Amino acid sequence: MLAAFLAAFSILTVPITVKVISLCSKEKQLSKFDGCQDPPCERPYDYFGVVNIIAATRHLLNKTALANTVDRFHTYGETYVTRFLDQRIFLTCDPRNIKHVLVSRFIDYDSSTVRVHLFLPITEHGIFAVDGPEWKRARNVYRNVFSRTRSIIDLNVQERQFQRFLHLIPPTGEPFDLQALFLKLTLDLTTAFALGESVDSLSPSQSDEKKQMVQSLLYAKKKIARDGFLGPLRLLFGRRDFYRACSDVHRYVERRIEGVIQEKRQQGEDGGLEKHLKGFNLLQALADNTDNVLELRDGVISIMIAGIDSVASLLSATFWLLARDERVFAKLRASVLDSFGQELPNYDQLKGLTYLRHVFQEAMRVYPPVPFNARIANKDSTLLYGGGGDGNSSVLVKKGDKVIFSSWASHRSLKTFGEDSHEFRPERWERLTAEELMGYIPFNSGPRACPGQQYAMMEASYAAVRILQNFSEVRNRDPRGWTEHIALSLSNGNGVLVELVRKSEVQNVT
Repeated sequence: MLAAFLAAFSILTVPITVKVISLCSKEKQLSKFDGCQDPPCERPYDYFGVVNIIAATRHLLNKTALANTVDRFHTYGETYVTRFLDQRIFLTCDPRNIKHVLVSRFIDYDSSTVRVHLFLPITEHGIFAVDGPEWKRARNVYRNVFSRTRSIIDLNVQERQFQRFLHLIPPTGEPFDLQALFLKLTLDLTTAFALGESVDSLSPSQSDEKKQMVQSLLYAKKKIARDGFLGPLRLLFGRRDFYRACSDVHRYVERRIEGVIQEKRQQGEDGGLEKHLKGFNLLQALADNTDNVLELRDGVISIMIAGIDSVASLLSATFWLLARDERVFAKLRASVLDSFGQELPNYDQLKGLTYLRHVFQEAMRVYPPVPFNARIANKDSTLLYGGGGDGNSSVLVKKGDKVIFSSWASHRSLKTFGEDSHEFRPERWERLTAEELMGYIPFNSGPRACPGQQYAMMEASYAAVRILQNFSEVRNRDPRGWTEHIALSLSNGNGVLVELVRKSEVQNVT
């Protein structure tokens, strides 16, 4: 493995040596314009980033990458620069720079160039793989859909899937991995929303076709995450199984698309009532505007990739934290029972649960679903802060430079969240203002903010409320601490090993 790495590294570095040296003096000259100054540089002697790459790989393997990220910001400041081969990479957790890149100078930075090679095999024209007009068109479609959260979320579907979820929780209260169950729940909810039928992950009678679909989708997502970390070194590994998994997902989704298109043609103009009675699903909504199978396929797969991980990550982090904080759990459960007891909650009741919202916000602060993200400059631009000895000067970002922003670090800012920023304390959200929260980006920010965030929060709220109604305690059954597992979304590498105590069991004991 090491020999292969060195061989690949030499092949990549030899042709660019002259280019790097020539760029060096040019960058220094340009940085003098507009008051720009250089930020601190990580290991300036490591011009090709070899030591940086080895160190980053070691931390990933040791599951200490996120803690190391915070340590490096403490060492170099909230904005600094490093290098990978011939590319400069700026890292920042400064909320002002994050807002500048995502909002103020959004047009200066692209995201598809960071990940198009990752998503191309599974969603060639999906929103994760495009910029410019294609991205704007996809964004507008999704915004139109998700702006109607009240009408598109079916709480009856949420309840049916929750009942399946409930039946898989051990009746005697023995320890189990709640994170694994949350993944199954969100798989079923997201595929039901996207395709009009779930993949039945929670069902004991799941068909072989749906089992294969789930296996292939999860495998494809795993490989996308792996290749993202490997960068150019991904070329050293075979991708045949990845392409096969993508093809399996494509076939499954395309069969559903063909059925929807055929049904649409048969119904003609009189199909509106029947669609209404069936309830909302994303595929049907997209098919109202196009019959292009590839466009429909990439549209629904993109939502499945985004929706499954984000909600499962939020619920898992929340209950991992609640299992270790009896006070917050008791307060949260009391707020739910005081609001509507054991009745099934409706949309307005869920929206009105202020303390639940604060608990979710705090869980996403401590364990953000996406702990870091990146953009590549499509023109010469700047970062507002980080340059010079005091860090108050702007920084030149050249076309082609990468900017990585860390929500893991910005969510732990002592300036914003206080000296107890490392602690789980939902009450802090009672005082925080919008201005203070520039660096709080659990769903991203600016034009590329997640269009489905309100839907995701409602889905998570329903599941959490129903758990709180059915169980009086959540007990931690894992002596280990939280261990990072970084994929397309952040999760605990140890799972969420808990015991859920049904309310009837507590009554019997007392």
